[in-house]
Amino acid sequence: MRLFPTGVALLCTGAGEKAVGMTINSLMSVSLTPPRILVSVLNTARAHPVLCESGSFTVHFLSDRQASTAGLFASRDKPCGTALEAVLERDVLPAALATLRCSVERVFQGGDHSLFLSRVESIGHGEENGEPLVFHRGILGTRNR
Repeated sequence: MRLFPTGVALLCTGAGEKAVGMTINSLMSVSLTPPRILVSVLNTARAHPVLCESGSFTVHFLSDRQASTAGLFASRDKPCGTALEAVLERDVLPAALATLRCSVERVFQGGDHSLFLSRVESIGHGEENGEPLVFHRGILGTRNR
């Protein structure tokens, strides 16, 4: 799968001390009317039980200037709780290309991951001049590199 280029996003869920975030690249558009997406989360990820409990999340499409953010939220040292909330501005990650606020409609089991079919409740447009951050062959970059 590392040969298939994918966009990179930050998924955030929970609130207060339970707030968690994680870098994802398993995201797909399911429906335009009504707007729905599907995200895949490892069953043992710290965010998994929080997402199941909260039933909602935000997804921030990362720009090419946010490779360090993607790396941070893919690490064990990712900020959580109030430290995560300090990174966000009103649930929006600065410099992200867009932010989707979503509510989980159904959860499907898929091996070691859960697939969260979710309705997009609102869309916030962000950085208009940025390029998308892409993951390909184990490397973060842009679609042009």
